[in-house]
Amino acid sequence: MSSETIRILYVDDDPDDLFLFSTILKKINETNYQIESAASYEEALEKSQERFDVYLVDYKLGKATGLELIQEIKSIQKHAPVIMLTGMNTGAIDKEALQLGASDYLIKGEFDARTLDRTLRYAIRDSQLMESLDSAAIKFRSIFERAGDPFLLMDGTSKILEANPIFISKFGIEPHSEESGLGYFFSDFIEDQVSRLILMDVLGKKSDLYDLETVLKIDNDTRINALISIAKQDANLFQVLIKDLTAMKAKEEEELNLKKFSSTGRIARLLAHEVKNPLTTIVLSADQLQMELPENILKESGDLIEVIQRNCNRINQLVTQLLESTRFTELDIANHSINDLLNEALEEVMDRVQMKNLKITKDFQNDICKIDVDAEKVKIALINLLVNAIEAMPESGGKLFLKTYIKGKQCRVELKDNGVGIPKENLERLFEPFFTSKKSGSGLGLTNTQNIILSHGGSIRVKSEEGVGTTFLLSFNLSS
Repeated sequence: MSSETIRILYVDDDPDDLFLFSTILKKINETNYQIESAASYEEALEKSQERFDVYLVDYKLGKATGLELIQEIKSIQKHAPVIMLTGMNTGAIDKEALQLGASDYLIKGEFDARTLDRTLRYAIRDSQLMESLDSAAIKFRSIFERAGDPFLLMDGTSKILEANPIFISKFGIEPHSEESGLGYFFSDFIEDQVSRLILMDVLGKKSDLYDLETVLKIDNDTRINALISIAKQDANLFQVLIKDLTAMKAKEEEELNLKKFSSTGRIARLLAHEVKNPLTTIVLSADQLQMELPENILKESGDLIEVIQRNCNRINQLVTQLLESTRFTELDIANHSINDLLNEALEEVMDRVQMKNLKITKDFQNDICKIDVDAEKVKIALINLLVNAIEAMPESGGKLFLKTYIKGKQCRVELKDNGVGIPKENLERLFEPFFTSKKSGSGLGLTNTQNIILSHGGSIRVKSEEGVGTTFLLSFNLSS
């Protein structure tokens, strides 16, 4: 006999049925059952406030019915195992009882000890299983809703069935809203065709996918680098976890830019040292020749000495500019509003803006972004970026978008144009000294701009697409 005692609440207003049930129950030796009875709906309701392991409820209970009692018991103990007792096998009552949550039903006079024991044990087992599943579902829902990354459930067509609050907030959609119409499909958010085909292949094979790196499209202007993992839940249900790599990629890009800038600075200093010394010797020698050579020789040689002197001076100027554009200089730090600095820089290039009839859109967050910077140097950096944007845009229809906002402990500046864009192969070289796609220009403007931003402990990144436009993203630490 089992040492565990299983408590039964038997609800029936007929004492003969209670006696018969108790007699059959005593024939079960494998399990220790303890029976307690209730003869009315009211008595059963009062006793059900205690927790019983299983309930047997007769259909007829005076004015009330066993169906009503099942509902009351379920409201107190959600997964309580309840077995309906009926006098005849009508089908309709049994079906209704099962719909209300009854575990099973027994027809009086048609069960023996073995059938009763099996029905009781199965009802208790199913109740424990449902309670366990419900507890797991609550834990899953909590994880689902509190997850720090976007998380969703989708079917085999990639239709989004459920999404957690982070996904809804980041992607701006509500799967069950009226606006969704036929619904949203996760495949529509994937930017490149190859990744989309990989997704649909996984869904078609009903398999899993881990760590697919791709680009997700949030809206017409916003993209994020993402790492996607897909796990199959059942034949037509898949869970998707999205890891936003945008911040990580931005950090990597900033670190790479800083390393490249530091490397360029070392090369510039080495170049200056190795070039300036012999260059000085060449200039001095040319000056000496000009003084010592006879007049007739100078006339015969024409202006060759002047050519040497002029080009030496040009080389010297270029090396000096390279040094200045890659060397951290002393800063005249003071507290300034980034909005004011951006407005002042814009005023400096307003003649160019008006000449091209450009449309300027400002989205400045008011009363923010007090930063400790050298105002004049930051304005030089901003002017360089504004001039580049203006020159990249057409004579008519050009649009320049300027935005300031706070993110974390940083002040962000966004300068966006709808110009010709930058070819992908040129993006990595954009801040290199002497690199330029313009017919005229030293190629040191963006190098100098980067130097100014990095000198302030900030960062500068660029996103561009040919034929669409270019966006520069600047970050400065907020004043403490």
